[in-house]
Amino acid sequence: MIDLDRLSHVVAVAREGSYNAAATAIPLSQSALTRSVQAVERDFGIQIFERGRFGARLTEKGVEFVRMAEGVLSRNAADAEALKLLAGSGDRHVRFGMGSVAAALFLPRLLPALQILGFRYQITVETDSELRRLLRSGQIEFFTGGIPGGSDHFAAAHEFETSRVPGGTLGLLVREGHPLTRGPIDEPPPSFPLAAGTFIREFDTERLFSGLAVHGPVIEMDNYDLLARLALVTDFVLISSMALPAIRRDLGLVAVPNSEFRNLPLDWGLIWSSKLQMSDTARHIADTIHALMIEVVSDERSHPTPQG
Repeated sequence: MIDLDRLSHVVAVAREGSYNAAATAIPLSQSALTRSVQAVERDFGIQIFERGRFGARLTEKGVEFVRMAEGVLSRNAADAEALKLLAGSGDRHVRFGMGSVAAALFLPRLLPALQILGFRYQITVETDSELRRLLRSGQIEFFTGGIPGGSDHFAAAHEFETSRVPGGTLGLLVREGHPLTRGPIDEPPPSFPLAAGTFIREFDTERLFSGLAVHGPVIEMDNYDLLARLALVTDFVLISSMALPAIRRDLGLVAVPNSEFRNLPLDWGLIWSSKLQMSDTARHIADTIHALMIEVVSDERSHPTPQG
């Protein structure tokens, strides 16, 4: 069983940059803090910090360990608060939405977590435009999906507030053995049809496919299980989050090498209305989802996207 107190001590040292500063912030004696961190390193069999005159510097594995530890602690805090809320607020029914890619990525791990929380909930999986409409009308309290990175224009334009988890990238996904996995992406034959979720309507596709000898997409659909099955038995090329093959390995897709659309950064995030107040129960469910997204993105970084 993970000792959450010791885990929080590791995060504190990473945040403060030294054992002395972390011990003062907690507060805890420096010797006790050192023993606590050493116990974590011993339990997990890794060295988290390099010690020296520079303070406490994270090792390469330590950087990843602290990122995952932050997700565990955030998730635990959200669960604890949700349990308190459940005891005092009765049977609250929360309605929220998810974009199709977010649902494909997060739902398999989210549903067991929501079952543990014990809240009644209803999830609407829809297009981004429909989720925005439902949010403005108060039919859902928040939704989870992709947010254009590097700018706050999205939130300001729609009078939304967001909580972001950076790390998304759009690219091309295909079956293993697809011709595009064996040749340069800058010269693909024009005969390969494209498929994408309806999110593609948000982008200037002429600019998106500039320099590629492909046109499309010819299929727009928000059922990624069906799109994946289509790509597995044909030469269809699926435009999607590059996280999809890493998190949903069961879909059987691989990334076309060097096919990322680097000029279109994509964050994951929670989106809610700046005009309509979110209920306490919805807020705790949203916090749980946000912690889960951090874990999933961390897993994606730990397990590179499969490529053909």
